[in-house]
Amino acid sequence: MQINPLGTIQGKFTLYLSGLIVVIMSGLSFWAISREKRLIENAIIREGKALVESFAVSCTNTLMYEEIGLIDEGGLLDSYISDLMQKRSPRVEYALVVNVKGKVIAHSNPYETGNTYQDYITRRALASWETLVQRPSAFLLDISAPLAISTKRWGTLMVGISLEEMRNEISTLALKYVLFTILFIIVAIAVNAFLFGLITRPLKALAEEMDSVRFRNDVSARPVERRDEIAVLQQSFYRMLKNLKAEEAERERTQRNLFLTEKMAAIGKLTAGVAHEINNPLGGILNCIYHFKKGGQSAGKQVEYLNLMEDGVRRIQQRVKNLLEYARHPNPERSATDFRFLAERSLSLLEYQLQHKRIKVELEIPADIPTVEIDGDRIGEVLVNLFLNAVQSMPEGGVLRVVAQVVADRFVVTVSDTGMGIPEEILPQVCDPFFTTKPAGKGTGLGLWLSQVIVEGHAGTLHIASRQGEGTKVEISLPFINRGVL
Repeated sequence: MQINPLGTIQGKFTLYLSGLIVVIMSGLSFWAISREKRLIENAIIREGKALVESFAVSCTNTLMYEEIGLIDEGGLLDSYISDLMQKRSPRVEYALVVNVKGKVIAHSNPYETGNTYQDYITRRALASWETLVQRPSAFLLDISAPLAISTKRWGTLMVGISLEEMRNEISTLALKYVLFTILFIIVAIAVNAFLFGLITRPLKALAEEMDSVRFRNDVSARPVERRDEIAVLQQSFYRMLKNLKAEEAERERTQRNLFLTEKMAAIGKLTAGVAHEINNPLGGILNCIYHFKKGGQSAGKQVEYLNLMEDGVRRIQQRVKNLLEYARHPNPERSATDFRFLAERSLSLLEYQLQHKRIKVELEIPADIPTVEIDGDRIGEVLVNLFLNAVQSMPEGGVLRVVAQVVADRFVVTVSDTGMGIPEEILPQVCDPFFTTKPAGKGTGLGLWLSQVIVEGHAGTLHIASRQGEGTKVEISLPFINRGVL
C-alpha cells in the first residue's frame, strides 16, 4: 500500500511545524524590521534636523546681512546650497531657500530659482515657526527650518533627505530573516525526521511483526524488552492475539456443534419422514399377511390382499428410489435446449387434467428466446412437478401462466397460478422433504424438495412466493452456460 508522505504523522507534524515556524518567524521578522526601520528613520531625522538647523543659522545671517547691505545678494546662499548637496550622510536630494511668499531665492537646481511654490509641502513649511519634518514620498523626507530671528522672518530653508539607504538596509535585513527562517525550517525538519525515526522505528517493526503473524500457527507472545508506551502497545497486541485464538477455537467448536446439531436435526427429520412414508405401507402389508395366516379368505379376497401388498411394496420402492436420487446428486447432463419445446412437452403430459379442470394455459415464451445449456429431462421433471402442483391448487379452474425471459444474463422461468395459495406460516416449509398439505395418499412431499435439488444442481435458484387465496408464483433462475439464439 502506497502512503502519501504528507498523510503520515511525521509528514503532518513536519508540515504543521514548518507552518508554525513560518508564522512565528514572519511575526518576529515583521516586528524586528519595523523596529529597525523606525530606529534608522529616527536617526536620519535627527541627523537631518541637526544639519538643516545648522545651515538655517548661516542662511538667516546671510539674509539679514543682505538686507542691511553688508554683503551682496545671492552668492553666499548658493554656496551654502552647494555645500548641502555635497553631503553623503544623510544624502541630500534637493535644497532650496524660499522667501515668506514662497518664491525661490536659491535652489540646488538653478532653473528653479525665481519660481513661486504654492504646494502643500511648501505652504506647511512657510506656516511653521519650528523645524518641520514632512514625507513627500515613501523614501523621501522634507525637513524645513524657518529663517527668522525673534518675530522677524526672511523665509524658509527646505532640504530633501533620501531614505534610499534605509530601504537598502531594510531589504538586506529582510533577506537575512528569510534565509534564517529557511535555514531554521531545514534544521527543524532534519531534527524532526531524526526524532520521529527514533519513535516510529519500533512502531514500524511492530507493524511488520503484525503483518508477519500467521494467526493459526504464530500467536505466542514474545518477550517485550521496551519500557515505554510502545511496549504497552506490543503487550496489547499479544493479548489481542491470545484472545483471538481463544475466540477462534470457541468459534470452531461452536460451528462443529452447530453443524452436528443441524446434521442430527436433518437426519431426524428425514428419518421421521421415511418412517412415516414406509411404516404406513408396511402396516398394510403386515395386515394382509396376518389375514393370509388366519386363512379362510375367498379367492377374490386373496387377490385383493395380494394387490394391496404389491401396491405397498411399490410405494416403499418409490420412496427409497427418491431418497437415493437425492443422495446421489448426479451432475446434470447439459445440452443446448429449446425451452419452449420443453415447456410444451411438459404441459402435454398433463393435457387431460388441464382440460378436465378447465384450466387456461398462458405460455409467454418468445420465439427467439436464447437456448440454454441444461439437463432437459431433469428440468422437465421440475416443470411437471410445478405444473401438477398448480393444477391441484385450482380444482375449480383458473389460469396457469408460464413466462420465460432473460434477466441480467440469467435465464428466468416463472410459473404462476390463480389457485388457493399457500398459508404464510407454512410457506418456509414447502421445500422440506416429506412435507405436504395434500390429503393422505395424494402426495409424497418430495416434489418441491427434489425440484429444488435439481435446480440447485444446475447452479440455479428456486424461489416460491404465495399468498393464501391469491395463488402461487415459483421463479426459477438459471445461469447461462452457453448462450446462443434459435
